[in-house]
Amino acid sequence: MQNLRMIVATVGIAVGTAGCGPVEWQVSASCEETKKCRIEGKIGGKIGGGERSSIPWYERLLKSSTSEIPDAAQFDIDISGSSVAFPANGLVTLLLFDSRLGAATAARQFHWQRSGNSLTLSNPDAVNAWAAGAAGTADELRYDLAAFDVGAVPGPNTIAASSRYQGATKAASVSDFQVCTKYPSPYQCGMTP
Repeated sequence: MQNLRMIVATVGIAVGTAGCGPVEWQVSASCEETKKCRIEGKIGGKIGGGERSSIPWYERLLKSSTSEIPDAAQFDIDISGSSVAFPANGLVTLLLFDSRLGAATAARQFHWQRSGNSLTLSNPDAVNAWAAGAAGTADELRYDLAAFDVGAVPGPNTIAASSRYQGATKAASVSDFQVCTKYPSPYQCGMTP
């Protein structure tokens, strides 16, 4: 059995925001030498229009237009630009964060699942109920997928993630890395291509 090790060759991260409206989106994707990868991001900003205030996040959402109210069932991460094989499921930590105070108001783990080239929450209704009850003064929702193993072949690989809402891409990230092997592989560890 070959001893595999991963070397990050180049990392390119594109962070985007929603084209119009007060909600900002961010996402990043990366892999480590151990074939463990991460995807994390946040959704935040002036939810409900106007300045951030001490009004609880969920109340601001209720006062906002329907298009601004986030629904966990409408959120997914598109991984179609990746050259690696993703697992069928995993865990994600959701964190409700108050940026004015610089503190989390609540955090909880949920399950995600892969369906084709899309990662979705396994139980979006549970996420919606938790966010409604725990948000307090939070103005950001941060997500962090627990490190997961990917299938990557020796040589160049890419992990790509696009944060989407109702099918529209809100932010994207791409990270390139290289899997190396011991001699006599053409992708020897410690050698530059």
